[in-house]
Amino acid sequence: MTLRGPADAIQYACVLEATAPKAGNVHPVARFDDLCFADFVTAAELASNELTRPATGLGDRIYELVLQTRRKTRTNVNLGIALLLGPIVFAEEKFRRSKEDWTLDRWSDAVRSVLETLPKRQSQRIAEAIATSMAGGMDGDYQPSDLSLDVESSAAEEYDIMAGMREAKDRDLIAAEYAGGFRSFFEEVVPSMQSCVNETGDLLSGIAWTHLRLLASRGDTLIARKNGVQAEQIIREQARQCCIDFEKDRNVLHIAKFDRMLREEGHRRNPGTTADFVAAALYVCLRMHELPDVTA
Repeated sequence: MTLRGPADAIQYACVLEATAPKAGNVHPVARFDDLCFADFVTAAELASNELTRPATGLGDRIYELVLQTRRKTRTNVNLGIALLLGPIVFAEEKFRRSKEDWTLDRWSDAVRSVLETLPKRQSQRIAEAIATSMAGGMDGDYQPSDLSLDVESSAAEEYDIMAGMREAKDRDLIAAEYAGGFRSFFEEVVPSMQSCVNETGDLLSGIAWTHLRLLASRGDTLIARKNGVQAEQIIREQARQCCIDFEKDRNVLHIAKFDRMLREEGHRRNPGTTADFVAAALYVCLRMHELPDVTA
């Protein structure tokens, strides 16, 4: 398959992520009560359009994507993807001049530059996007101690999104990427995707395996928000044990059992943040020609 540019790569990455049978997530034969595979396909098309819209700022792109997604799917299905892919796509557009001189290190530096020079208006628009998404679990331990950094109470005022991300970095994986200039994303998440796809020899299996390994090593913010930090740590350990058991005998029943547990109690243990990182890593791999049988 030949992808014509960033817009195609965004759509393909998002659809691939939703198609792979990842533990605890929606895919073509597993849905939630309020979310199905078709919603992810719709969101993927919206992402490809809004995150590459010319002559618009980063915050405007993220805000419009979140707004249009809520209008068409009535969910915040791609808030995390918008927050992760937005700076990655924008940095590539701004700084990439040729295939030959573009490396993961240069991409990481470009994203950091974009975030460090984010105009006030674009910072505010990202805050508005988060508030508009109406993401669950943003109260309690996930409410900032400094209420001026609460995006929901400050969305109508001037808001420093980078200050907010730095304040939240110890309790939110996406905030940690903003605070750290996406360094761990390019140094850990993207190589994990490359390794898992090569190891399995199959694209969808590699995506699912990446998802499980990331959950085991990094945990999942969405699970922690909905269930508490202690419950998230237990699930992280269960994911680690699942990886160990599977690597011993390659029996998929270990993963199937873990998958069933994650889907209990109304999918409260959905590792959605990890899925967002998977989609962003897929985009980078596509643009770096690191996936089999795909040219981006």
